[in-house]
Amino acid sequence: MGRNDERRHRNDPGPVSGLPLKVAPGVGEHRGADGVLRRYLDPGATLFRAPTARRAVNTFVRERAQDLGTDGADLREVDKEENEATLNVRYQQFHEDVPIFGATLQVVADARQAAVVQVENTTELDVSDAPDASEAMAPDVVEKAALAPFEEGYKTASVVRDNLVYLRDTTRPPLPEADRPTASVALLKKGKRRPDGKLHLVHDLIVETSGPFEHFRVVVDAVGGKLLWVEVAGRYATTATLKVFIPDPVTSSNSATLSSLSSDADLKPHAHEVQAEIKDADDAGKFHLDGDWCRCLDWDDSGFPQPEPTEPSFVFDTHPKDKAFLSANAYYWVDSFARYLRDLGNTTLNAKMVPVDVDPQGAPTADKSEWIGTTNPPRMRFDMNLVPGAADLGIIVHEYTHGVVQWLRAGATTPLEYEHSICDAMAGIYRDRFNKLQHRRTETFPFDNNATDFWSKDRRLDLTQRFDDPNFATFSPDVRTSMLASALWQCYLGMGGSSTSEVVREKAADKLIKVLLEMVSRLAPDGPQSKDNAFHLANTCIAADMTVHNGLHKNVMNNAFIRQGLFPKPNVDVFIADRVGDTGAEPSGGDNDPFWTSPDIWVRHQGDGENEHQEPIINRPNNLYVRVHNRGTDDALPDTFTVTTHRCAPGTGMTWPTHFKEISEETIHETIPAGGSVRVGPFAWTPTIPDHECLIAIVDGALDPAVTFTPGQPVGHDKLVRFDNNVGQRNVYPKPSVLGGQTTMTIRLNGGPTATDGSWELDATAMPPDTQITIRTLSRIIKSSTLSHIEETETGDVRSTLQMKGGDTAVVDGFRLDAQEKVTADVTIDFAHEAVHMQHYDLVTTQLQDQQVAGRLTIEITAVKDRHEWFFGNKHTQEVHIDTCPFWEQIHETSLVPFPRIDLAIAHGYNGCAYCLPTFNDG
Repeated sequence: MGRNDERRHRNDPGPVSGLPLKVAPGVGEHRGADGVLRRYLDPGATLFRAPTARRAVNTFVRERAQDLGTDGADLREVDKEENEATLNVRYQQFHEDVPIFGATLQVVADARQAAVVQVENTTELDVSDAPDASEAMAPDVVEKAALAPFEEGYKTASVVRDNLVYLRDTTRPPLPEADRPTASVALLKKGKRRPDGKLHLVHDLIVETSGPFEHFRVVVDAVGGKLLWVEVAGRYATTATLKVFIPDPVTSSNSATLSSLSSDADLKPHAHEVQAEIKDADDAGKFHLDGDWCRCLDWDDSGFPQPEPTEPSFVFDTHPKDKAFLSANAYYWVDSFARYLRDLGNTTLNAKMVPVDVDPQGAPTADKSEWIGTTNPPRMRFDMNLVPGAADLGIIVHEYTHGVVQWLRAGATTPLEYEHSICDAMAGIYRDRFNKLQHRRTETFPFDNNATDFWSKDRRLDLTQRFDDPNFATFSPDVRTSMLASALWQCYLGMGGSSTSEVVREKAADKLIKVLLEMVSRLAPDGPQSKDNAFHLANTCIAADMTVHNGLHKNVMNNAFIRQGLFPKPNVDVFIADRVGDTGAEPSGGDNDPFWTSPDIWVRHQGDGENEHQEPIINRPNNLYVRVHNRGTDDALPDTFTVTTHRCAPGTGMTWPTHFKEISEETIHETIPAGGSVRVGPFAWTPTIPDHECLIAIVDGALDPAVTFTPGQPVGHDKLVRFDNNVGQRNVYPKPSVLGGQTTMTIRLNGGPTATDGSWELDATAMPPDTQITIRTLSRIIKSSTLSHIEETETGDVRSTLQMKGGDTAVVDGFRLDAQEKVTADVTIDFAHEAVHMQHYDLVTTQLQDQQVAGRLTIEITAVKDRHEWFFGNKHTQEVHIDTCPFWEQIHETSLVPFPRIDLAIAHGYNGCAYCLPTFNDG
């Protein structure tokens, strides 16, 4: 492919040429005060494409070098992470063969679309003030300056790593509010405290101490030998967390009385025996808490030897009666969480994850637990003050997540400002998998931070403080950490974490944690505490969802970040209501709220523009209308949005886009006012499938793109509707019926993108008790299922019959459907003899795939009791009558099909009776 061909390929424009899709508020190009392109975000892959992802990266770096400020710079590729979905390339800037600390260029490409989707640029534009590398002092002189701060208060101190780098002296690590267990505030104050903004040649060292053990980062000017700063290299959590707590005593009991003062008698009801893999016994026949991903040992010289039983049993009384309990608890949860993360399939993490050494009783008098990632292998130290850190699952997962961040950002040179937010959210979401009764869900560390020993009122996942609060600058670090963690928790709830179904919650946790893992590897180096870094993280989170889930949850995430004040309310936010009363908030409703009954989608037989939905007429032109709302602050301008309508055979479990066919597309030529709506249509449509087809409408535009713009794997249509307010669905069959009448229809159960185990629920609680519902479907579906409130009345080799009564909810559970399989079911409703005239009586059918709702439809029976103004088709003779016909008494009720107008009866193929409707009889 020639260069010009490549340019044409990569410049394939989005809906507005030169502008990216507005997937998140931060999309587009962002330049610094120096005019350099510092951040580029295009999750929709609309602007910079090439034949391959690698070509897209190379071309971007080459063609945008002047904008990036890298023209002539010494950039070297130092890291490449590649998988099926993304290519992530990181470049390091050098000067005189010496790396410049923090000066990196990171380019992320969507592998499927061969497009650059994110760029983070922290390179140095001007290095003219850099001292010559030859001016560096001898290492032994620098080492003396680096070890001087540790001459008092530590038994030993030695340099274990020394890197010569250039560093722009602009910031200092923030000081803690109080002494840390291994480092006083006075120690961390040592060095030159006022940055001068110059590019220094420095030695960036790791100093290891003993008595107490710690790793420190020490930065010394390599030319002048002056100490610049000291900081703790380990990562702390503010804490108080094979028989183990599941997940912890306070959560499982929902009791505020359990604390560090609780006895074994109080705590042991919350300890449970579990299974975990460990290595075989050693040569002495002793077993150890040592496995693939965790090893417990007394590396911190705490004086408590790790248990060494001669049988593979680590069942102990709870702490404080037996400290060995902490070893079992820490080992089990570190090992379990590590294995869980690996099963999520993040190739970067799985390639870089290593086993860790854990001292569950590592800090006898401290109230801080810690991850130390500068050792080999990495280490985790859990405190022993009040409730030990190793007793709380939240503390354990929080600390381990620091390691996850380190592995995913292996080429990064600075820690993340909001790293604790990610760790807190990860701890809360993972703990929720084991919180069967859903107690204290938003308490990040329920046991460690209990009512008696509490150390922070702010480390929670339900803070209402906002990033746009005028007092943001006065918020404590705990508040800022928890604000962002609360927003991530809201993302989890929106993805399904608010469901009453345990399975749905678990899958929601998997989805968000996959996004967080993808997000972490893309995050740029942070500066001081700021809203900007949280804003960047939120935008990157949505961009990561584009990679992991094809953007399915972008609206859910946007709404979560808007609620926390990170994002402004969008200027334009169009939506199609999913049900009566829907305001466009995402996700749409709860588990039991209908999302398939959109009042904004309706059918008319004539183009009269009326809003009442009519049953479509087969093989005759119908008119479909769609109402589009705008919940934004600005008007949506004409010709900036389109509406496409789609149809599908009636049924549940439909997959987008596999089962859907487009009806037509219309551009909205009028303004959609802020807070208002417009009607779009009519869309001409001739249905060909008996019974009411499932209808979906999608509104899409550059300022508010629908999820469906993203090419990707097929997805259940119900997820589109629930997670994207740009998508509406109408899956309601209006069927008028006389009392004692009979209504028949055929619906379809669809297999998902992959084979699934399923169930089918028929909710007839709204039907009168004397209604009888008959289902005829494949015998293999019935034979493999457990039946509840429905009976098998006829068994055949191929098809069998089931019956249930009105007022009940029936379940057919346990059948298997292959990928994309289609199973039809004939439904006959023998309607009640007693009902209220013109009242609706619904039969709601729900299909579940692997215990998750895959789709619903409603059969809406309208009772016709007063017959004087109605017309009635005879299903057997195909004639239409009125109730004064001389042959009326000879027509059985089950044969009557009511119509409010004669033209509808004629349109449905009925001929006027020669005796009662001779005008409409054509012979």
